[in-house]
Amino acid sequence: MTGQPIHDDHNKWQRRLDELYRKRLSDMKQLDLTVENLHGLHEKLMRETIQIAIEKTESEQGKVPAHFTFFVMGSAGRAEQLQWSDQDHAIIYEQEDTATKEENQSYFLKLGEEIVEALESVGYERCDGNVMASNLKWCKSREDFKNQLLAWLREDTWEHMRYVLTFFDGRAILGPEHFLSELKETLFNEVSQNKQLLQRFKNNTGRMRNGIGLFGQLLTETEGDHKGTFDLKQLALFPYVNGLRLLAIQEEITAPETLKRFEELPNRCRDIQAYQASYRRLLEKRIVWQSTIQSYEKIHHVDVNKLDANEKKQLKEWIKEGRELYHMVEKIVGSSHSL
Repeated sequence: MTGQPIHDDHNKWQRRLDELYRKRLSDMKQLDLTVENLHGLHEKLMRETIQIAIEKTESEQGKVPAHFTFFVMGSAGRAEQLQWSDQDHAIIYEQEDTATKEENQSYFLKLGEEIVEALESVGYERCDGNVMASNLKWCKSREDFKNQLLAWLREDTWEHMRYVLTFFDGRAILGPEHFLSELKETLFNEVSQNKQLLQRFKNNTGRMRNGIGLFGQLLTETEGDHKGTFDLKQLALFPYVNGLRLLAIQEEITAPETLKRFEELPNRCRDIQAYQASYRRLLEKRIVWQSTIQSYEKIHHVDVNKLDANEKKQLKEWIKEGRELYHMVEKIVGSSHSL
């Protein structure tokens, strides 16, 4: 009998998560599928889910010991999620008393794991690369996170540059936003003192696969689980995403959303801003194309055989424009070239 209350408590939290998952499925069916509406649905669902994880953690571990910010990265950070998405997130927390450092670290890692499990329960797959708040690398005090960011920038390995670029798409959805924005300012300060970092960022994102073959055909996957399908994320979206991220770092734009980065570019970037309309149309069209997908595993790949001639033509134009944009950005970022 002594274990019964704990079992009942677990069921209580799980019932709330199960209810959220059912509501997610119901809301998704009724939703007018637009970029903004999908973002709003995910934002509300994630916040409600995280709140359950916080309440569960407090019931077992005691009250949250310090102010903290929970932020998302990847497509969630950029507000570009489709109907299904995985997890990319982190926690930054206040640490004023060194005597409680180990206790706080343990508490927030536990909270991070509860958030991971809760988000998984409502339909968000765990991140394959373990970019989640349950990982010590992505759950740190403000000071330790800053020191880690500086170490990534100064040690300058390919992996560390990838971590920095992932971090830069961060967007706070719970807690003080300045915990995150001050870290982005740290990044800007380092780049201003070491322009070579911009070249290193370019090297990290510049290896783009071609989405169109020599004979004008869309290049589909030749092996694996997605054989015969087209990778929309890598081949169509990422040239825009990577290009605008590079410009945002150079121009010190903290906004993580690609569309907002377009809007906040300085006037001298008007030629780049001209691509914003195409990118928005691409985001909207892929929502339509993927509206019947029922799992995360298939959400980024489209069956080109189901596209009509006009859709294939439009997709090829967006792919070409994305590559044009990225090559323009490459010439601008880290050089004295001016638009």
